[in-house]
Amino acid sequence: MNKIIINTRLIACVSRNRRTFTKLTGVAMLAMGLNGCSGMGSLGTAVNMYQMLGGADAVSSLSGGLLTSAMKDPRLSGLLGSVDPATASPKVADQMCAELGGGCKAPFSSQQFAAGADRLTPEQETAVSDNLSKSLNSVTSNPMVRDTVTKTLGSKMGGILGALN
Repeated sequence: MNKIIINTRLIACVSRNRRTFTKLTGVAMLAMGLNGCSGMGSLGTAVNMYQMLGGADAVSSLSGGLLTSAMKDPRLSGLLGSVDPATASPKVADQMCAELGGGCKAPFSSQQFAAGADRLTPEQETAVSDNLSKSLNSVTSNPMVRDTVTKTLGSKMGGILGALN
């Protein structure tokens, strides 16, 4: 009779542990699924950022506005003094498009715009950031889009403009 009681207790213990194990497994699977979804969400954001901004027209307007204001900025005259805006604007637009997930072919490699970034002084980096913000404000009034685009392009714009020389 003791064997039966022990077996019954053992079965009850195994049964409880199996339910706990099943619950823990379910929680773990849910957590992995949510983590996968959050990763896909950021991928989806990167792919759609180009469209969120407004597509080709908005990126073209942003690059043109940025170059126009940057070339007028005395803090950037040493960097952009010899740059032809007609030649530079499509390159900047294509680089922005590629960085924002628009599917364009980037004219500059990561090494080229890293070398371009090395040419900037801290004052020029600030000037590029100021001009990007000003240009973004003229393209979109949506603060979330401006923030997302700034986070994506902000650290790269100095290098992109520096690579134009």
